[in-house]
Amino acid sequence: MGSYNSIRISRERSTFCVTVTDPEIEKKNSARSGCDSLTPWIDPNVEYDFADKASVLKFLDKAMDIALPEDTYTSTFDKLAKEAGASDE
Repeated sequence: MGSYNSIRISRERSTFCVTVTDPEIEKKNSARSGCDSLTPWIDPNVEYDFADKASVLKFLDKAMDIALPEDTYTSTFDKLAKEAGASDE
């Protein structure tokens, strides 16, 4: 997976645009083999338009964990650091 996942919200007049990093597209891009790959690179940032704030929040409630997956390396190192700190007490 890519090293940078994000959710961006912008507003233009009365509509909201939410741009999210799609982890499935990132996975497909990572699976491509070198610069000679026949599979084209696809922009993993996907945009969705919403008419109101309530719709944005409803979408984010379900999309946040998908678009911003927990970094397994960071969580593993955090766990090890907590265990190491606990043994010092």
